[in-house]
Amino acid sequence: MSAIMWEAIAANKRRSAWLIAMLAALLAALGGGMGLLVGGAPESMAYGAFVGLCVWGVLLLINMMSGESVLLSSANAREVSHEDAPQLYNIVEEMRIAAALPAMPRVFIMDTPVPNAFAVGLKPERACVAVTSGLLERLSRDELQGVIAHELGHIANRDTMFMTLAGVTLGAIVLLADMGMRMMFWGGGGRRRSSNDKGGGGAAFAIMAVIAIVLAILAPLIARLLYFACSRQREYLADASAAQFTRYPAGLAHALQKIASQQEPKKIQTNRVVAPMYVINPLAAAGSASIFGTHPPTADRIQRLLAMQGEAPA
Repeated sequence: MSAIMWEAIAANKRRSAWLIAMLAALLAALGGGMGLLVGGAPESMAYGAFVGLCVWGVLLLINMMSGESVLLSSANAREVSHEDAPQLYNIVEEMRIAAALPAMPRVFIMDTPVPNAFAVGLKPERACVAVTSGLLERLSRDELQGVIAHELGHIANRDTMFMTLAGVTLGAIVLLADMGMRMMFWGGGGRRRSSNDKGGGGAAFAIMAVIAIVLAILAPLIARLLYFACSRQREYLADASAAQFTRYPAGLAHALQKIASQQEPKKIQTNRVVAPMYVINPLAAAGSASIFGTHPPTADRIQRLLAMQGEAPA
């Protein structure tokens, strides 16, 4: 890879570390706010923050043990061997060598006519690549090679590890916010709040409670915005990695054109956790330039790839 690409990937990894730290801090702050609302006293904040981090730790442990299996199962993906899909398996092996991955990724197929693909894996040795049957039917070999190279680019750049960690943290924030609001609605902490009011601390507690409620409402949104913003740049870098691995950027560009034009969310089994991992988000096929888009606009990606090839967009 070029020095510019290496620097961009390194910078992305540094931003990833900061983002995970920011999400963890947001999770702890949310836990503290929920502790205040439920416990009814300032000292409950430390306990709430501890519980929030414990929830995060449990979810991380589950994902470290079987995260790939859970995500692949949610997409209804089945593992295949070389005998089952020789061309696909050969392409994955070729791109694995080009990407200098230490182990051959496991290969999966999702039985749906909608063309798409994604990769998962907390580390390269545990990497998995899943493609739809529609992708195999509708793409040429060069186009399929470009898509596989893009997904292995995510693995080589450690994007799959980041997306898993960020997704787990986002899930913990949403879960904790929902639990806290439900417990508060059911009357948790009322007795402690009454004692605070009698002691003359009612006004201060009320201000802190309002801040905690606002945090509980906004924390999931803030976490999603951070998650989405960081995932968009990764797609450009994975596209550039694919161009480097295949030496034919137009292959991926033409594949993106086909995939984007044939997305039917109702025909592909996915959820909001897995959707951002696909080569094109099946829940927003055209990509989005908004702050809520997990991918950059597909037209921009195609234009960049064709520019590398020296072609003009169609």
